[in-house]
Amino acid sequence: MKSLTHLLPYLPRYEVVGELDPSISITALGNDSRHVLPGTLFIAYQGRNNDLHRFVPAAAKAGAVAAIVEQAVEGVAIPQIVVPDGREAWGWLAAAWEEHPSRSLRVIGVTGTDGKTTTMSLIASMLDALGLPYGMITTIGARIGTREVETGEHVTTPDAPIVQRFLREMVDEGMQVALLETTSHALAQHRVTGVEYDVAVVTNITHEHLDEHGSLEGYRAAKRSLFERLRTSYPKPDTPKVAILNADDSSYEYLSPLESDIQLPYSIESSAVRLRARNLRFERDGTRFTADTPIGEVEIASPLLGRFNVYNILAALGVGIVFGATAAQLQEGIAMLKVIKGRMEAIDEGQDFLAIVDFAHTPVSLENALTTAREMTSGRVISVFGSAGLRDRAKRGMMGEISGRLADLSVITAEDPRTENVEDICAEIAAGAERAGAVRDQSYVIVHDRAEAIAWAINEAKPGDLVIACGKGHEPSMCYGTTEHPWSEHEAMRGALQRSNAPTLKADC
Repeated sequence: MKSLTHLLPYLPRYEVVGELDPSISITALGNDSRHVLPGTLFIAYQGRNNDLHRFVPAAAKAGAVAAIVEQAVEGVAIPQIVVPDGREAWGWLAAAWEEHPSRSLRVIGVTGTDGKTTTMSLIASMLDALGLPYGMITTIGARIGTREVETGEHVTTPDAPIVQRFLREMVDEGMQVALLETTSHALAQHRVTGVEYDVAVVTNITHEHLDEHGSLEGYRAAKRSLFERLRTSYPKPDTPKVAILNADDSSYEYLSPLESDIQLPYSIESSAVRLRARNLRFERDGTRFTADTPIGEVEIASPLLGRFNVYNILAALGVGIVFGATAAQLQEGIAMLKVIKGRMEAIDEGQDFLAIVDFAHTPVSLENALTTAREMTSGRVISVFGSAGLRDRAKRGMMGEISGRLADLSVITAEDPRTENVEDICAEIAAGAERAGAVRDQSYVIVHDRAEAIAWAINEAKPGDLVIACGKGHEPSMCYGTTEHPWSEHEAMRGALQRSNAPTLKADC
């Protein structure tokens, strides 16, 4: 329980409508009128599909003692606190409610279009090598001490109250560092407002989520805001504000002018940066390279596959260096990470070809995955992929074109079609594949059911080939209509491999 006197000073701007007793006791924060209890401070805002202001009267009737609103609601007896952005206010209030836990942690935020979860896992491994206790919130879930906590099916960063509660639990359990996968949605929707960042890491910024942000510029601006927060973030003793940037990505020119105490660019291409990978060797069982670092030359070996993972490794090395790692700790931190669920993960049921599950669901990540797959086999590359419904339509044709160019055989299928027609989505992907020269029923097929598509690809594979299913990775569900149905890419792949002697399925007509 807290008083409004305690909470309101943390709002950047507000105006009170009605009589307000600042000593009012608040028992909870909430934005769902169905769950309001007496003493709740109700938070309303205009959402993408729903205006929560219409529920203020119901919240008041249920016992809310005040409401945070973006515009005053008529006919409501409880006091209203008008703010420019209700989501932003919720972020600051959630942080104040939990007594600002991120001020007692060294907070690392990782953003980017691709590679966030892999980079997070590499950084976590680095912190293990350094012996620093940490908690983390990623796409796959949250870890607080030894506890694993689910964070949702298609959500990378939870809403502000959950983020702040996790951070509070990290502090209470003795963590020193917090790792946050910081998505563009989280930044634009203020899910991480009130989090006091110390280190900001970017993997890359490419074509994705234009449905949410309206344009590539809007998407880039959301990512940029993480680095802008370094300048205003709460100062902590002996903790510099650090920006770790990909000097080979177009985002570098956009982000590098921003202010920070330390800026550490990383690169494969440029010899001008202080953190660089050279002498790259890609092998079937992993990747090796020489890292030129601010603490000297370090030989790196990782079981992770592909050039794109070299960038993820470099970003993690940057964090290790900022945290004072020795060369031996850098090597150990990278080598310790063996497998990341759903990221270039091999599935072995004794077959005489390679089968891989990967989360690649953007044009750049699909290109990276297929390029890496090509380096892993002398046989054919068979890709299975789709593109999500009610999301960025422009990437569908782009992904079809990429697979049509890089894969020997593309199997186009469903990937969370939601309320869109699967056939229409697949047709848009197929049009891109044909632009790259792919021919239907020769170098690409369409199998609308994803399980059948994976089984089709497995049955088509010959000794020495590589089958890679992209787009779902670790996700535990698939959305048809408005319903999340249980789904496991791993089970679908294993089941197909175990039944691989069954008759070959026919592609959809």
